[in-house]
Amino acid sequence: MKTLFAVVIATLVAGSVYSQGTAGTGQPVGPKTTGPGSFSPANSPFKKWTTKQLQQRRLDLYHQIPQTQTNLPGHRGEPVFIHHGGEASSDQQKEIYAIEGELNYRYQHGDKDAELKRAMPGQPHM
Repeated sequence: MKTLFAVVIATLVAGSVYSQGTAGTGQPVGPKTTGPGSFSPANSPFKKWTTKQLQQRRLDLYHQIPQTQTNLPGHRGEPVFIHHGGEASSDQQKEIYAIEGELNYRYQHGDKDAELKRAMPGQPHM
């Protein structure tokens, strides 16, 4: 029973990690609708920032966190954070999720500059 429960939880976590759709090029398409970066709380400090500031801060944070790219069918080239010592998420990752939540909110309300674009440099693996 514990094994079944662990498999179900692992499947749900994996599904939420890869929830954002991609085009044939592996590039993210539109806003995320699930996962940690899918909403923006009403009291978010990022509501006062411009979209350009949020996009730049998001890129800066992505460059600070060790990461790699997936090589899974249908998900090639997607950024994946590298965790050390069992750390589930760092302060930078939490800030990225909060910024992406605000950008998603703005994108869904008509700000096309808030679209989430690939944050990792280079081309995705094909």
